[in-house]
Amino acid sequence: MMTKKNIYDDASLIRKSLIKDLSDKEQKELDQLLDDQSLQEVYEELQDRDYLKKQFMEYEKYSSDKAYGEFREKRGHTRRIRTIRWVAAVAAVWVLALGITLWMTLGEKENVVPTPLVSKIIPAGEKKATLTLADGTKVNVEEIATQVLLEKGMNIEYKNGEIAYNKGEEKTTEVIYNKLEVPRGGECIITLDDGTKVWVNAETKLKYPVAFVGDCREVFLEGEAFFDVTKNEKPFVVKTAFGDVRVLGTAFGISAYTGEPESYTTLVRGKVSVEREGGKPIVVLPGEQVVTSKDGQMIKKEVDVEEFVGWKDGIYVFKEKSLGEIMKTLERWYNISVVFQEKSLVDLPFTGNLKRYDDINVFFDALTRTGDMKYRVEGDQVILYK
Repeated sequence: MMTKKNIYDDASLIRKSLIKDLSDKEQKELDQLLDDQSLQEVYEELQDRDYLKKQFMEYEKYSSDKAYGEFREKRGHTRRIRTIRWVAAVAAVWVLALGITLWMTLGEKENVVPTPLVSKIIPAGEKKATLTLADGTKVNVEEIATQVLLEKGMNIEYKNGEIAYNKGEEKTTEVIYNKLEVPRGGECIITLDDGTKVWVNAETKLKYPVAFVGDCREVFLEGEAFFDVTKNEKPFVVKTAFGDVRVLGTAFGISAYTGEPESYTTLVRGKVSVEREGGKPIVVLPGEQVVTSKDGQMIKKEVDVEEFVGWKDGIYVFKEKSLGEIMKTLERWYNISVVFQEKSLVDLPFTGNLKRYDDINVFFDALTRTGDMKYRVEGDQVILYK
């Protein structure tokens, strides 16, 4: 008979496989595991998103609540808190939940009584975007598998979730633009003509030349992106509705959604200048951020850069962020809308980390553990209530 420890280890492998987070060693372990026909059948069912939405169960009689309570006590919490350490507590709850699902599927049903989960699973976003070529042709880049497109003397290659522009045999002196549009629930990585690499976040538009011609490298951004700019003699300028960011070679993030009252330029490496017409440029150093409002005000401050650019590396970092602010970020990535039935929940502060590629239920399940709120999912809408 399989031990519970083995089942939880197996469940962890399957969970990581479903979110495409397996190392080569773990993939070999999974392949060996799936030699068992019964587990192979379970694995195939778990890959069916419709099956997950209908069949995923929460086993409230299992000791996850007790474990979470013990976790809080060990951390020395003597009062009801709103600070959550998702990495340690929530990941364990999810691995155990999937482990119990496997245990039940394999016939060990007598010790656990399941309770149906009222909320469907909402998966994380994925690599998807629309590329508009100079002649107006639109290409869904997620449908291209290691394919090369030709565009005005450039080769455009899409492979493993990334777009790269490489010079072909024909050279061009004409400024020709392409546009990349990433929808809600999407992301894309692109390498421009000069080698600059850009991580483009959900609900973002980036317009750029196929080849940089002239004395300046200029791109247009509406939304959020992280730039790792290749250094050369030509200034690199990111133009937004809030102003311009001018650099030579550096790494920085910009959040400039037109529907928001402010934009954020956060520097990781190098040096940038944030400029606005009629205003004095502000020079930004590593660890600093400039907040620009639509009325023209610019404020520089020191920040923890991971709070603002951690998404690029697969993690959201929240430090005393209100639930309302957090939901704006997660709505874009998970392609959902959030409704607060009690307005008081909007201003609740939270601190913690969330893995970007986890299902959003990981986050909401963690919130419910505080006792401050509950949630339910109706279609693509999440309702938060007390």
